[in-house]
Amino acid sequence: MRLRIEELTLVGTSRTVRFEPGMNAIVGSMSGGKTATVGCLRALLGAEVSVVPELRGRSISGTVLIGERRFRIVRQLVSTSTAKVDIAEIGGQQEVWRLPASQLQAGYDQTFRDWWLTMLGLPRIRVPRAPTDETSPLIPVTISDYLMYCVLRQKEIDTSVFGTPDNTQKNIKRKYVFEILYGLYDPEAAGLRERLRKVTTELNALTADAATLERILETTAFASRAQLEVQRQATEQELAQSRQADLSLTAELTDSATVSLRRQIGEAEAELARISDAAAAEAVSASRLEELRDQLIAQSRRLTRALVAERLLNDFEFHTCPRCGAGVPDRGDESTCRLCLQTPPQTPAPSTLAAEQDRVIEQVTETEELIKRSQRRLEELEGARSAQVRRRAELGEQLDRATATYITDQTERIRAVAAQQARLEEHLARIDDALALHDRLQGQSERITELEREQEDLNDRIAASRHSNTAVHERLDKLDEAFEAALRSFDAPRFDNQPGSRINRETYMPVVDGRSFADLQSQGVGVLVNVAHVLAHQQVALHDDEIPLPNLLIIDGISSNVGHEGVDLERLRKMYSTLLETATEYVDRLQIIVTDNDSPPIDGIHRALELSDADRLVPGEPAVADDGDQPPEEIS
Repeated sequence: MRLRIEELTLVGTSRTVRFEPGMNAIVGSMSGGKTATVGCLRALLGAEVSVVPELRGRSISGTVLIGERRFRIVRQLVSTSTAKVDIAEIGGQQEVWRLPASQLQAGYDQTFRDWWLTMLGLPRIRVPRAPTDETSPLIPVTISDYLMYCVLRQKEIDTSVFGTPDNTQKNIKRKYVFEILYGLYDPEAAGLRERLRKVTTELNALTADAATLERILETTAFASRAQLEVQRQATEQELAQSRQADLSLTAELTDSATVSLRRQIGEAEAELARISDAAAAEAVSASRLEELRDQLIAQSRRLTRALVAERLLNDFEFHTCPRCGAGVPDRGDESTCRLCLQTPPQTPAPSTLAAEQDRVIEQVTETEELIKRSQRRLEELEGARSAQVRRRAELGEQLDRATATYITDQTERIRAVAAQQARLEEHLARIDDALALHDRLQGQSERITELEREQEDLNDRIAASRHSNTAVHERLDKLDEAFEAALRSFDAPRFDNQPGSRINRETYMPVVDGRSFADLQSQGVGVLVNVAHVLAHQQVALHDDEIPLPNLLIIDGISSNVGHEGVDLERLRKMYSTLLETATEYVDRLQIIVTDNDSPPIDGIHRALELSDADRLVPGEPAVADDGDQPPEEIS
């Protein structure tokens, strides 16, 4: 993927650095800030912020070209993982992002470093922290890990390859990135490794659990499953016999005197309740009869008053006004009242009233007889209730005496039957628990066997995937050729014991004439090997679109520990020439940025930035620590 840095600006200062396609150089004195500039470029590319104190808290902005799209990025130089980074596309779709640097937060679907992986088409993979331990926790491969193959930092250029061997974690990530780039860590193999990790974790847990269960069972009386099954059968038989004995005892006790007395008490209480209900109903009936008698007597009295009034007031006429005493003149006629001039109402004949009064008196007499009958019935019910209460009390006393005798006679027998039944039930439960442990152990053994078969199958499939991909071997062969060609173009010192340079297939480290990087001794030779190594990776990736290595190469301190006189100077010129030739050949696809204390020893290289003690990276600031004074890099 084409990746080009076009501009870098220190926000709030006049410092702006513009880079050209092809090869660029940043030159200047040791304290000018060349390495600090590389730190700013790495931060712009999504790596962790690792800058000198003079730059901490400041902001940088830059323009980068990714493929065919151009973006403007603004980032504050702080190590806070949630610090926001602003991104805006220039032209094209004109998309805009504001993302946390490296730690995902609520409301965001990705981080700034994840954004870089997406834009560059780099796979987002989580790998075991320890490659040899499939149960180790998974950690992500970040943009910082991929940049190890794009940025050769000054503090490692002459001593190690991409952070090895002093940084174990970065060395592990270096190997993973190599496998991802060259297809050794393909998606199918990654899925197989993830499944193998889960299988191994479950297998280890089950094996440990099964061993624990076996030790527990061996130290108890339940070690033999066959013996447990025999004991369970015998215990079930004894328990059945005990329950039958309990039923027999219950039947025997059911026919005892206490049961009969309880039945009689129940009957007595039911009869007592019936008598009480009948008495209450009779009392209500008597009360209603008394109310009826009183109403009839009142009716008889009203009839008596009507008969008396009829005899005394019949044909009575007013001649004097009862109100004022004045005489009432003759008026009206024979059918109207002389006083109110109204027709008097028809009144029943005296014989009718007398007949009605006789009927009411007869009803009063009948009602009084009914009241007397109800009172006699109430007296009878009260007597029956008193007799039933006495009988209930006598039965209760008899039951108390019988119960006392029953408890005394049957307590030991009942206790013995209950205790035996409880003991057998508990023993049966313990046997069932032990058998459950044996069942669990058996299930674990079957699962362990199944997992072991799956583990063996996964290991075979992973091994086959490593060796079956011929394209991977072709890429590695091309990498060996490119590495050897670069060393020869640099005219690097060689050794006679095993001529030829290659990449170790186990460690993925460069080997020069049979010597590993750690055995080179000379730091100057180490610089040449390191530069040839990173250049070889870029050259292979430029010819193979299946290698997702970003086409950007930053080399900090390219001439460190390389002599500037005689043969060493000539080697330095050849190294510069090879880099310039490669950058010029792929000018639209590959950008190379180098830093050096001195100006490049050849022409044709764009000087993007020239620093000095008087013109440092941060204008007007004290000397920026450079080179070996760079703060330690944060682990991704």
